[in-house]
Amino acid sequence: MSVFIKLVENRPPKEYAELAAADISYGDITEGESPTTYEYDLLPSGALRILRVTKGEAAVVESIYAPGLWFRVQGQWRGSAE
Repeated sequence: MSVFIKLVENRPPKEYAELAAADISYGDITEGESPTTYEYDLLPSGALRILRVTKGEAAVVESIYAPGLWFRVQGQWRGSAE
């Protein structure tokens, strides 16, 4: 399942500075021999961590968003922080 992040208004990361790009999506890749999915979890600090998961491999941290930067997330929950 893909992950969708709703950022706090007017505080997106530099690469997403345009208002039209203030929401971020991580789309699953279902084609090919190694399908990749995106999941999220929360660190004890409240930071949102996005993980890239490929079957047969350890999850890789794709991005981390500070607690004050995001306010809503939808997608596959990974569970407790590793």
